[in-house]
Amino acid sequence: MLPIADLGLLAESAAEHHGDTPLCADTPWVSACRAPDDVSDFAAVVADYADRLWGAGVRPGAVVALVKSNHLDIQAIQCAVVRVGALPALLSVAMEPPDLLRCLRELQRPHLVTDTEGAAVLRPGQQQLGEIVTRVLTLTPDAELPGAVELNEPAAHRVTRRPGTDPTLITHSSGTTGTPKLLVHTVDSLYAHVAPQMRVVRSLDYTGISAKCLSFVHVRMSTGLLTALNTGVPFLGISSPDPASVRAALLRYRPETLEAQPNMFLRWEPLARETPNPFTTVERYISSFDAIHPRTLRTLLEASERPNPTFIQAYGQTETGPVTLLMTTRADLREPGRPHSRDVGAAFPGMEVRVVDDAGAELPAGTPGNIEVRTPARAESMIGRPPLPGRDAWWPMHDVGALRPDGHLELYDRRVDRVPGVPSTLRAEDVLLDELPELAEVVIVAVGGTVTAVAATADGKPVDEDRWRSARAKAGLPEGTRVEHRPWEEFPLTGTMKVRRHRLLPHEARG
Repeated sequence: MLPIADLGLLAESAAEHHGDTPLCADTPWVSACRAPDDVSDFAAVVADYADRLWGAGVRPGAVVALVKSNHLDIQAIQCAVVRVGALPALLSVAMEPPDLLRCLRELQRPHLVTDTEGAAVLRPGQQQLGEIVTRVLTLTPDAELPGAVELNEPAAHRVTRRPGTDPTLITHSSGTTGTPKLLVHTVDSLYAHVAPQMRVVRSLDYTGISAKCLSFVHVRMSTGLLTALNTGVPFLGISSPDPASVRAALLRYRPETLEAQPNMFLRWEPLARETPNPFTTVERYISSFDAIHPRTLRTLLEASERPNPTFIQAYGQTETGPVTLLMTTRADLREPGRPHSRDVGAAFPGMEVRVVDDAGAELPAGTPGNIEVRTPARAESMIGRPPLPGRDAWWPMHDVGALRPDGHLELYDRRVDRVPGVPSTLRAEDVLLDELPELAEVVIVAVGGTVTAVAATADGKPVDEDRWRSARAKAGLPEGTRVEHRPWEEFPLTGTMKVRRHRLLPHEARG
């Protein structure tokens, strides 16, 4: 089939070409007309949601904000919204309520589609909803909010096609370093995310199930769906990153490909030591959000029983999509210097990466500086922000890194997360996790001028002081580095499970 860039036509076209390809979720489709088992079922679900949206008065040009529990049905509703000519805005139910209300206000009276979990998050601000949204449409009868109407009255919808330059999707940044930003993607810019991904998929000869455990409101999920339905890859959406839920899904469906956020993979490391091992069938792991720790890479690659499993890592952000790509095998991890490398790969064809100083002058290979990129996949605009420069302009990633002579990019830190006296907190965290296998998470911050390692152990017990001192020295951290132990559950996370490092600081130190 010819690639389809329009989310509204995607499911229908895919059903015509490979309708019997498996597509499903690991948990029930609470509000759908059926629980899809394949692409044809998914297309029917999209069409039914489109009928219901049309019956509720959603028309071309409207904005529809979606705030609900994490499930693959988010993607079906997104496609349905685009199908009727409206613009979907996917908002994470994990967002802080004040941020969520601010995003809804910036969307200028959208229709709001929500469910029980979304309503619970919105309820503290329910008195404001009448001023912020046009109407509240609920997917579940117990999603109680003032003036809410259940989305269950279908009417035959009219399909709207979109030109490539038209907005097609609104997503938001993670808010790792502050307030989430609303980003507008056009049909063309979204497809520019997808084109290199489809080339990778076709080069790897996918046949088995591709499972994704992601935030389903993230742009990566939308581009992942575009890629899967355009290429006919069997698809499984895993709703919860809870290790027990993931283990059950992996043992039931036995995927060939598994994609998740880096901190999810870190949390799942203990599953590799269980019997039966849920990772035995995984031939390729994918991560496209943050840099991933080498210990996690090794653990997952060794857990696979495939002859040559691969870890595919991409570097990018919501604004740009993936910009660089790195494929790592077991053999690669045995090379000198690889265990603690922050290598995130080389730029995709048609995309560029450079490293500059604070004045914008390009730096030579090996010199750390500010990472900038150029990509046709960059978002069209940010809602409520000044117009963005053209896509021929260099885009600041707000990360620090260095380009190697071979063109690969090494990622050191987010600029706002730099810690004085520590060349790279990410590299130091890699070493600590390698040296102290009992660590479930460690994040290095500066508290009152003191380098502090905020750590969680798998068993909740503090790290032995002698072993800590040895690991601290190998990580190159100052002698006075302090350790603060806290339960993993107390680490502040975004919807994509990134640690909000600034939230680990005392309130007066957050800036």
